[in-house]
Amino acid sequence: MISENWALAQSVNIQIDVKDLKEIDRQLQEYVILKKIVGEQQTTIGELEKGLVSEKKTNELNERELDLQRRIIEVQKMEIEVQKRAFIDMKEVSDRAIKLAEVSKPKTFGNWQLYGLAAFAGYIIKEILTK
Repeated sequence: MISENWALAQSVNIQIDVKDLKEIDRQLQEYVILKKIVGEQQTTIGELEKGLVSEKKTNELNERELDLQRRIIEVQKMEIEVQKRAFIDMKEVSDRAIKLAEVSKPKTFGNWQLYGLAAFAGYIIKEILTK
């Protein structure tokens, strides 16, 4: 490239100073370095973009997990409420059963006397048989 420019400069009779040539040389050297730096920057940017995509996927998965955990907690709360209602209902049912048992049991004192006499007779027979 320099030889083409040099040949062109000679054919056109352009006068170039040594100072200008030094500046051109410096810029060409800087261009190579800058080109290398830009390439490294492009590589770094590409890696960062890949990392960003990975982090976005991780964040999305974390958000899904949190949503599922919220749903599980809601289901557990509903289950607790159902168990509370079932306990209250069972309490009411047992109270009703006790009341029905009290209503349907014999109220006469004579029946209890008969049970007592039968138990006493059984005890006496047992004592007699064991002696």
